[in-house]
Amino acid sequence: VEEFFLTAKVSIDYHSELRDPQREGHARTYDYFSQGGKKAIIQIPVGSGKTGLIALLPFGISRGRVLVIAPNITIREELKKNLDITNRRYCFWARCNVLAAEMMAAGPYVAVLDGRDANIHDCDRSHIVLTNIQQLASSADRWLPQFPDRFFDLILVDEGHHSAAVSWKKVFERFP
Repeated sequence: VEEFFLTAKVSIDYHSELRDPQREGHARTYDYFSQGGKKAIIQIPVGSGKTGLIALLPFGISRGRVLVIAPNITIREELKKNLDITNRRYCFWARCNVLAAEMMAAGPYVAVLDGRDANIHDCDRSHIVLTNIQQLASSADRWLPQFPDRFFDLILVDEGHHSAAVSWKKVFERFP
């Protein structure tokens, strides 16, 4: 899992199948974190490829595992389709030719915390852990306490304007 997103050969800059906000969002985020930035908010127009940008952001930026948090199950399921390397039809990286097919044999692998079949061992072996906020930081606290402090190198929050809620604050306090 370590260094995968730093060593994977990806095609992002000047890639004609990506939208401008996706390429520019990745480039600016890369520059920001390369210069020592710690926390960032990225806002792009509706319909300009937020899911694709989420898929691109770890590359060249994350030194380890990535946590992607959706605000609800519907958005989590849409992200799951786009981050699933086993389904070339929907997988963003395959569909947009960001990662070569031979590269995807090594990942990125995604574990989904969905309450039914998920377990911590899947998370250990994955590059990305995808969940919705209710699964991660509910009042039952099933998942949040299981992860060590440095389990994730990068946390991506879809629909970040929800982050003022108590459940979101628990996550940010847990993973400073």
